[in-house]
Formats: sequence, structure tokens, C-alpha cells
Amino acid sequence: MPQLDIVTFINQYIWVIGSVSIVVIVMLSVILPSIKKLTQIRGVVEEEVMESKKEKDFNSFKKLISF
Repeated sequence: MPQLDIVTFINQYIWVIGSVSIVVIVMLSVILPSIKKLTQIRGVVEEEVMESKKEKDFNSFKKLISF
């Protein structure tokens, strides 16, 4: 079996290390920054939603008190 041939081990290691390195570089340069950006956007949106709910609850409370 060619996978278990000792002569080709170094060649296989080089290909594996190269392939994994390329995947890691793509992850660090493309995918992770976009994930970070999306989580920041979600955080801002979540804060805005919570603020609007607080304002809505406060306005509802004001209306109840005014009756």
C-alpha cells in the first residue's frame, strides 16, 4: 500500500503541513475577522433592543401611573 511506504512519509508530511497551514492562514485572515465583525454587530443590536424594551416598559409604566 503506497500510504504505508516509508519512502513517501516525508512527502506526505510536507503536503499535510502545507495544507493545514493554508487552511489556518485562510481562517485567520478571512473567516475569523468576519465572525468577529458579526458578533460585534449582534452585540450592538442586542443592546439597542434591550434599551428599546426598557424604554417601552418605562413608557408603559408611566401610562399606568397616569390613570
